[in-house]
Order: sequence, then structure tokens, then C-alpha cells
Amino acid sequence: MSESNSFNRLSHGVQRWIYRQGWQSLRAVQEKATPVILDASKDILITAPTAGGKTEAAFLPVISWLEDSGPECGYGVLCLSPLKALINDQFQRLELLCESSGTAITPWHGDISSSLKKRSWKSPQGVLLITPESLEAMFVTRAHELKARVQNLHYVVIDEFHAFIGRERGQQLLSLLARLEQLIGRPLCRIALSATIGDPDMALGFLRPDGSRSGIHLDVAHESLQLQLMLKSYIPPQDDLPVSIEMAQDLFLWLRGSSHLVFANSRRTVEEITDRLGKLCETRGLPLEFFAHHGSLSRDVRHFVEQRLKDGEKPTTAVATSTLELGIDIGEVTSVAQIGAPANVSSLRQRLGRSGRREGTPAILRLLVTGHGDRHNPSPIDLLEAELFQAIAVIELMLERWVEPPDQYSLHLSTLVQQILSMIAFKGGINAASAYRTLCQQGPWQNITPDFFARVLRGLGANQVVRQLPTGELIVDDVGERIVSSHTFYTAFEVPEEYRLVAKGKTLGTLPVTTPYMEGQLLIFSGRRWAVQSIDPQAKVMTLVRAKSGLAPTFGGESAPVHQRIRQRMRELYLRDDIPRFCDSQSAELVARARQYFHDRHVDTRHFVQDDRNLFWFIWDDDRMLDTLKILATLNDYPAERMGPCVMVQYTGDPKHLIGKIHDYLTNCTQDDLAAEIKPQPLGKFDESLSEDVIREAFVREKLDVERAAAYISGLM
Repeated sequence: MSESNSFNRLSHGVQRWIYRQGWQSLRAVQEKATPVILDASKDILITAPTAGGKTEAAFLPVISWLEDSGPECGYGVLCLSPLKALINDQFQRLELLCESSGTAITPWHGDISSSLKKRSWKSPQGVLLITPESLEAMFVTRAHELKARVQNLHYVVIDEFHAFIGRERGQQLLSLLARLEQLIGRPLCRIALSATIGDPDMALGFLRPDGSRSGIHLDVAHESLQLQLMLKSYIPPQDDLPVSIEMAQDLFLWLRGSSHLVFANSRRTVEEITDRLGKLCETRGLPLEFFAHHGSLSRDVRHFVEQRLKDGEKPTTAVATSTLELGIDIGEVTSVAQIGAPANVSSLRQRLGRSGRREGTPAILRLLVTGHGDRHNPSPIDLLEAELFQAIAVIELMLERWVEPPDQYSLHLSTLVQQILSMIAFKGGINAASAYRTLCQQGPWQNITPDFFARVLRGLGANQVVRQLPTGELIVDDVGERIVSSHTFYTAFEVPEEYRLVAKGKTLGTLPVTTPYMEGQLLIFSGRRWAVQSIDPQAKVMTLVRAKSGLAPTFGGESAPVHQRIRQRMRELYLRDDIPRFCDSQSAELVARARQYFHDRHVDTRHFVQDDRNLFWFIWDDDRMLDTLKILATLNDYPAERMGPCVMVQYTGDPKHLIGKIHDYLTNCTQDDLAAEIKPQPLGKFDESLSEDVIREAFVREKLDVERAAAYISGLM
């Protein structure tokens, strides 16, 4: 370590901790990050693979600063994380490092004891690990005490930064940081950590939306990844048995006896596959080693699975949704499986990063998709094997190191409403110009004009959410008071009304109340089979008892959007004649058949395939484009639906006639005209507080692309 300039700049306590770990040297990303972070003159984006040393790259110099120069009173470092479980992991990971340097560290979220939080609030010091929601609550409920606790902040560390980019919680996070800097009267050094970033420059722009401070991206050279990869297709049997039976049998043979992760695209699939794997263990007299993990399961149920994986004493496979994508510490897993075509490259990269973390150990990825083959009465989508081709496209783009850029279209007006109300609650009242300056000029709503912001405020006023005093000051009105007083106010996302599921006094998780349930109904939950014993509609509690059969419930939720580049790669795959090496023989046969159908029906040149009821319009573009054309067809009296890479139109006539009608409509229609014809669809939690015209315009701007659709239609004329 004596030759390391970065090591020599670290504090004595941090150096002592490094020696105790037995490290022979710092990792490359840690060598790079230390001088830049200690200089603290720029914002910093640190990217490295999962288990690549990002956390230490940020915290070795940050805690060194705390030990050598940190404030005696007040927090010096704020670390924001998207998950409570990640905060718990970070605390365990950093506790001894902080102890070695004599630095305090406090985890802060809803599950942390109030006594620990009270002690920290009374004598704030060192590092505060917190979620955006808990920081939001501090602004609202601890308004008069907050400044004294944060006035000596120097660094803000954002963990799993990619989980915030382009999302409502990201808007909330950046708004809170802008308000925090305004409160203390100076900029903070923002440090973002991520394993998956497609465009670092764009990510740095998101980190500091107003560009008032320069940023630097610290990366390490990509090491060649040892990857074992297989894509296997399953054809539903002729007897209409679900294909999940054969999938579960293969997963059982591949995975039994060691630890793995199996990802699925829906909670329902997680439950179905976990149930089948559990029954295979039971019928063979083997101990259970397959467990469900998703957001509707209780914290205790999820923690049990995470801890069992982390302990590594028993073979354990978690069947999960995106809940295990992020960096929760679960130890080593041998392989990763994915059921169904991934919707995006970013998610698949995160999932793959869970395998092959030990040096010299390959990452293993198995993808299982449903094909269609010779099924009765197939649609053109079936015959083109769209799911299989999407899976291949995502894999190829991942291998080329491409990642989707963040969403640039969403206005996130719901979160803007939340932040306006939060600012009023914090200060007691605000003027519109001050709110616009903080949220839109310095904060994340850079695409909101003063005129549009005024329309937002007028809508809030008309709906009795805010009220303007004769002095011009905005205060909370009656409806706004109820919103801010709700315990759910601090979350930027919608929390659906749900039943709590209880068995033998233990809470298993929740199910949405939108689905009707009745006593005696059989269901699968947490990978087990249950019968509904009783329902308490007032308390929203369902009591369950074990049963011998069940069906996986419907959880709701939307599928993830698919990027234009994935759909364009799908089209390219139909035009190629090679078979990717990672395809099994069944997949290779389906690829060849689908390509033959693609060429026989001239899909690439004609764009349309018709059957006796519908017109299938192949566009090979992102969901915004497909939704725009779907709505345009519907507005011209041709009901339509988006299906994978195409729009299915209820029309059996000449496609030229349909294109002509849409072209004529667009010739006399602007985006504003289209907005006026669409029924307002609130997109976020607080959108109903806005006026209908603002909701309409936001929907069109976020979900549709009229200008590009018009150019596309003109090209078909």
C-alpha cells in the first residue's frame, strides 16, 4: 500500500480498517475516487460491476473526511438509498469502518427503533443512511429542527443511482436535494453509485439538473466477463397443460442442491413457479429449497429468504421479481435464470450481475421463454415468435454493452404536486416564484415553463389543494391539508389499497382489494397453497389456512416499456440468417420457422398482416410510438390494441384506406388537438389534484409521440 497515493490520503482510522481486512491494494475505482472525492469540487458518478468496490470507493474518502475534518455537531454525510433492506446492508457493511475511524453512523427508516432515531436526532453526527421518503418526512414533520441537523453536511451519496433515474422517486430525490442546498445556502458534493448506466453524461445531467456544478464519471476498464448463456424455448403441450410444468421440472434438475436466483416478469409467475418447484421437492421427499420473493410479500418473509441465501448453509433458490435486482447482500449464487423475455437490457444486466461474482467463476444465465410452434389457430404474433425474438434482441444488446437511456418524456407532475405541498408544509407558505425557482430552475423539473407551472397552481387552487392569500403567498387549503396529513404523503408513488394476508397469526403479505375474494377460495401465496378462511372487509384482513391446491392470484401492475432499439434489433434478427449460439435446438427451429413466415408474408416491406378479423400492423418501434398509432386508429373508428411489436386493429379492409384516414386526421390535428380528444388519464398519485387540461397535456407529452407518428404515416403514403 506504500506506493498508493490514494491510500496515503486516507485517514488513520480508515487505513487501520483496510489493514484489518487484509487488502493488499485498493481497487482501481477506489484509487481513482479517493482524490476526487476528497477534493469535493465536482459531483461524481462512480460505476463499477456488482461487487466491484463502489461502496468503498465512495466511503473510504468520505469517512476519512469525517475523521479528519468532519463537523462536531450535525450530520456530515447523507446517504440516500432506494430500499430499507439496502440501508440495513450498508449499515452492517460500514459499521466497523466507522467504528475504526471514530465516526457515528445511523440507519433511518420506518423499521428502525424510535429510541435509536431519537438519540441520533438529539446528537446528530457522522453518516445518516436514509430513504427519500424518510427525508421527505423530516422536511414536513421536523421543519423547525432540520436546518441545525444538516447545516454542516458536506457529501450526499446516492446508492443504486440507476434505480432513481427517470422515475418519480428520482424526481422526489433531486427536489429534496435542491431544497436541502437552498436550506443550508451552498451546494453539496453529490456522489452517485451505480452498476448499470447506459449514458454517463446523461446520468451526470440528471444528478445535477441545473448544471450549476461540473461532474466527473469514474469508471474502471470493463473486464472480460466469463459468461455461460443458454436460451431454451418451451412449446405448450397439446393437452393444454401449462408450460410452467416443464419449466419447473428443468429448473429443479438444474438448480437443486445449490443456491441460485430465478427471475420472472410478474409476481403471478413467481408464485406459480415457486409452487411447482415446492411440490417437486415434496413428492421426492426432499427439504424445501425454493422460495418466493416479491414486493407483495411481507418484510419478514422476504428477509427470511435473503438471510438464508446470505448464510449459505443450505441450498436456496429465490424465485423473484425485480426485488432482488438491486444490491441487497445475499452472498454468492451459482447461477441466474430468467423466465420470459426481459423487457429491457438494464434489468437483465442487473440480474446477471448477481452471478459470477467470485474471481475465476463464470456468470451463468439461463433464459426460458414460451414458444408457440404448431398451436391451434395461431395469430401472426404467435407465428413470428415475438417473445423469443425479443429475448434474443435483449441478450445481444446486453452483450454489446448497450443500456436504455433514462426516460426523458415524463413530466412527473404528481411528484411536482407533492413537492409544492411539502414546501408549503415546511415553510408554512411560499410564493409561486420561489417555488418555481427551487423546483424547476434549480431542481429536476427543467422542462416545466413558468406558464405551465402557473397552470398547475391554478388547477391546485380550483381543486382546493392550495389557496393564495392577498399577499400572494400560497398556503395549503382544505383538500391539501388532508393530503399532507396522510401517512402516505411522503411516498411519491401510489400505494394501492390491499388486504393483509395472515396465517397462524403471522402476516404473509398483501393482495390488492381490486380483485374479489371469497371465503373458501383457493390461492397460492409465498409459494404455498392456501384457502381463504375468513375476510374482514373493514380491517382489510384475509385469514388463510393451508390447502392442497390453489391458483396464483392476479396482482395487477403494468409491464415495463420496451425501447425502440430492442424492437429494431428484433426486426434485424428476422432479416438475418444466422442462429445465435446460445439458442437451444428448439429455439433454433422456432427462429427458422418465424423467419420463413416473416419473409413469406413480406412483413418487412408491407408492414401489415391480415387474418379474417384483424389487421396486424408491424411498426418495430417503442411503446410510445405504438400507443400513438393505436390511439390514432381508435379515434378514426378502428378499435386497436398494442400487441408486442405491432398494433392489432379491428379492420379487414385495405390498409391503404386506414393509413389515408390517419394521414388526413393528422394533417388537421396538432398535439394539443389530440390532447383535447383524449379522456384525461391521471398518471400518478397526486394527479387528480390537477386540472383536466393539464392531465390531458401531460398524458400526451409522456405517452404519445404525435410528431414522429405523423412522419411515419407520411412515409407510408
